[in-house]
Amino acid sequence: MTIPPPDAHPRDAVAAAVRALGEQAVVAWCGELVRGADSRHPLAFLGGAEDWPDHWRREWGVRGLRYAWGDGADATVLLALGDDHGRVRAMAVAVAVARGVDEALPAVEALRDDPVPRVRAAVDRALVRWAAR
Repeated sequence: MTIPPPDAHPRDAVAAAVRALGEQAVVAWCGELVRGADSRHPLAFLGGAEDWPDHWRREWGVRGLRYAWGDGADATVLLALGDDHGRVRAMAVAVAVARGVDEALPAVEALRDDPVPRVRAAVDRALVRWAAR
């Protein structure tokens, strides 16, 4: 198993994880991270570090779904939209629109008044992209 270098772009890091573990295993692992489970694989596969705070693990679990997709990924994105940390919600918004998780649109729209500016900005960008489809 080849661990990507610490400065690898997340796309390249996740691609290395997919080669080593298989895409569906990476999708399941990202879901576990979003749900708060301990990581069973090196976080370097997502561009991370083992000493990351819990919310970063959840955020990068969602971010991993930008580059790996399979069964359960949409449910993970929907779950992340309700996370209690703004960074996780903002990333979930970005992944929802990037991956075309249309069933997430009502939850994304509900975040228009989120107390976190990063989340509101992500929602604004996402709604423009959804409207342009």
